[in-house]
Parts: sequence; C-alpha cells; structure tokens
Amino acid sequence: MSNRIVCKFGGSSVADAAQFRKIKSILESNPERKIVVVSAPGKRNPQETKLTDLLYSAHDLAKQKSNFSEPWKLIKERFVEITQELSIKSTISEELDKLEESMRTSEVSVDFVASRGEYLCAKIMAEFLGAKFIDAYPIIKFDDQYRVAQQSFEDLNAALSDLNALYVVPGFYGSDMQGNLKTFSRGGSDISGSILANACDCIMYENWTDVSGLLMADPRIVKGALSISYVSYREIRELAYSGANVLHDEAITPCRAKNIPINIKNTNSPEDKGTIIGPTPERTERTITGIAGRKEFSMLYIEKSMMNKEKGFGRRVLAILEDLGVSYEVSPCGIDSMNVVVDSKSLHKLEPKIIAEIEQKMQPNKIKIFDNLALITTVGHGMVNQIGTAARLFNALAKEKVNVRIIDQGSSEINIIIGVNDGDFEKAITAIYKEFV
Repeated sequence: MSNRIVCKFGGSSVADAAQFRKIKSILESNPERKIVVVSAPGKRNPQETKLTDLLYSAHDLAKQKSNFSEPWKLIKERFVEITQELSIKSTISEELDKLEESMRTSEVSVDFVASRGEYLCAKIMAEFLGAKFIDAYPIIKFDDQYRVAQQSFEDLNAALSDLNALYVVPGFYGSDMQGNLKTFSRGGSDISGSILANACDCIMYENWTDVSGLLMADPRIVKGALSISYVSYREIRELAYSGANVLHDEAITPCRAKNIPINIKNTNSPEDKGTIIGPTPERTERTITGIAGRKEFSMLYIEKSMMNKEKGFGRRVLAILEDLGVSYEVSPCGIDSMNVVVDSKSLHKLEPKIIAEIEQKMQPNKIKIFDNLALITTVGHGMVNQIGTAARLFNALAKEKVNVRIIDQGSSEINIIIGVNDGDFEKAITAIYKEFV
C-alpha cells in the first residue's frame, strides 16, 4: 500500500476560481495528497443551473437540430471565467468551440457531451496545479452493470505510477467494453475516486464536499442533528441506499475490497475532522449510527389462500417484475399474503400490465396497490447486542401516533426498515432520533 491519498472534489468544491484556490491550499497542506479527482463545476447559487444539466440540455437541443446557443453560452462563460480568474493560459475555449461545431454538424453521444464538464474542469485543475492530467477514458472500463474490468485497475496503477507526481483525473466517466465513452450514474465521480484509491493502493480516499461529514439524520428534518465520526462500510451502504446523499452508495465497494478508509471532508472547513468510513468497529459508542429514508414508494399487496404451500410463488411474482424492468425494495410476507414495495413511478408506468400478468399467472384471491408510502432505515452495529432496540423504536413511533405499515429486519441486525405514510415521514424520523440520541 502506497502513502498516497486520493482527493475527490465535488461540484461545489470546483464551482469557481476561489474554490480552486482552496483546493490548492488543501493539497499543499498534506504532501500525501497526490491524486485529484474532480466533478464538473457546480452551482454558485440556488438560482443557477448545474453545468452538467446545461450540457444535457445543449445535447438535447442539438439532437433536435434546434438552436442550443443559449445553454452553450452559459457553459463557455463558466469555464472562461474560471481560467481568467486563475490567470492561466488555457485551450478550453478552443476545445469548446470544436465541440460546439461537431454538435452542429454531426452526431455526438450524450455521454460524451455530459462528460465534458469533468474533462474540462480536470484540464483546468491540472494546469492550475502544475499536475499531470490523466484522462479516465479509455482506461476505466466497465460493463452495463458498472462493474469495472480488472484490467482497468492494473492500467490505472501503471498510468499513475510516479509516487512523487501530482495527478488530476476527471470523474464521472470511462469506457464501456466496446470502447465507447460511457458515464456513470449521476454522482459517479465518487465512484471514480474509489476506483483510483483501489487501483493505486492508497492509504486514504478523501471525498471533499460542502459538508463536514455525515449527520445522524437529515438536518432539514432534525434540527441540530449530530455528526457521525465513524461509520462502517456496511452501515454507509445501508444509509446511502436509503437516502443519505453525501456519498454515492456504489463508491464503497472498491475501497472496501482493500480496507481503504474514506474520509468525508468539507472543502470550506478543511480543519474539520469529517466522517471516517471504514471496517466494522469492535465497539460502538451509540446504539444507532444514523437514520435515512425516502418517500414515494408503493406497496403491491397479493393475497392467496394456501400461498405458503405453493412452491415458487414469491419467485414467480418477482420474476414478473424483473421481466418488466421493475426492481423492488423489500418484500415482507405472511402465510397467505405477499407484499412487494417498489418505487411509485416505476410501478405506475406499468401498473395495468403488472396486475394483468400477476392475475393471469398467479391467480390471486386479491391484489391491491397502496400508494404514498415512505421507507425509513435505522442503522447501527450497536443494535446487535442491545436487547429491546426494536421495542424502543416502535414505542417512540407509537407515542407520536405514527402508524407503521411495514416492518423488515434482517438477520444481520444492523438495520430496521419500517414503512410509514408519506405524511408521517418527518415525524417518524424525528421520533426515532429523539429516542436514541
């Protein structure tokens, strides 16, 4: 393992020239910070449109053979302004002119256009820092499931082999197995940083954003929510998937594979310790680590007499959803009933077809859809050896008159998932927080 640290800087951290200067100061404060990953410049104020969204908009207009000069003007102004304020001689303006021309005269993929935010930001950052620019394309190769090819880790290690050099790599994109430029899902620069930390056997992956680590609950719901100093890989996966949006949930796996700790840090307050994400701790201070949740789920309720005697019933129901491209969240079952919780938008797009398929193939006594459901996950290794944790949670909800419609707890015992009405979402999270914190 090398002594290098990967530093990924999100959109807010590269929003303007002043933020670039903060990054330079952060890197200079620790000589082990040798690999920099950047997102596209983010919004400077709430009214501004994200640069990546402008790129998507420009591509959509170009594809329709419409005039895309308005979003393109804003894109170019952002990049030119940064280079001018940093007093660097950049070819960014010329590169944008070439891309604009190619978008007007030929077919350019949406992934290529969207990736230019990260690409151009990384080019500017490398020039500003006097660092080596390494393009993520075509080195990082991944398939349709975003699984990175083993060869990519080896190629990255070779490309960034100088332990004394400072490197800048754009996040968010790489190559598919056919050699086409391909982007990750939104927030994918987190994944890029994790892949680089794994490939270069780094001692730490620092993820720099605009908050000083993770909080135990959404501060918009729980005022003054406490910060989390340490969270395990397993816990953060649960929290990220359930709605905690500081780190992309797929960014955990590459670091977890080599036990590389991840530190969530604040670019605007670099002295703050932030949150460390690492292996499962031997002991924990609190019973729970965090609470996260999401709204807008629906529950598909299926009832059939003697369901438990019908082999493969659940598998066939889930196969119907799979064939129609609908994924599910949880599936609590009874002896003669099965509930499948899915994203409301996904379900409603195909609702008539799903019901028809289930009625035809499963012949249920009853089938019904319940909407306006929210899922809340309470996570913590401290729950494992604490008798009565679930009782405390449900008592807290009962006191606030929150009706629990779904209960799901795995044998791992590090999480309890409940389903409540959308209207009780905030009240439920507050009640759980107050009970345990």
